[in-house]
Amino acid sequence: MKSRLVVVAVIQKNGEYLVGQKPKNVGPYPNTWHIPGGGVDLNNESSEEALKREIREETGIEIQNVRAVGFDEDEVPNKHGEMTRYVFLDYEADYLSGDIKANDDMAVLKWVRKEELKTLNLNKPCEKLFKKLKLI
Repeated sequence: MKSRLVVVAVIQKNGEYLVGQKPKNVGPYPNTWHIPGGGVDLNNESSEEALKREIREETGIEIQNVRAVGFDEDEVPNKHGEMTRYVFLDYEADYLSGDIKANDDMAVLKWVRKEELKTLNLNKPCEKLFKKLKLI
């Protein structure tokens, strides 16, 4: 089985949280809402450097006040249908600058209020993280 180390962040801006969706029917976790993040190149960057890079690439924004909140793991098919073990390094961060623009892996990005989070079809790791942070 393949494995992948992924950094993700719950990003807050003025009481809203950034979520996104991949293109329709694209995995992992197709047709669900995600928090932004991506893979870590362990040979060339720290997990925090990877997080800032991935957020910039996927969303067009810069973040600050990055705080580690834990980790999680799950096994699901990747975008090529191969079973993959994902190890997620979970962070919280604050918005710093920029306008959100869906790039890279995301088709849609939006800021949502805390109350809206529970109405979204979240992927399993995001749902667990939001519950851990008492956001849903």
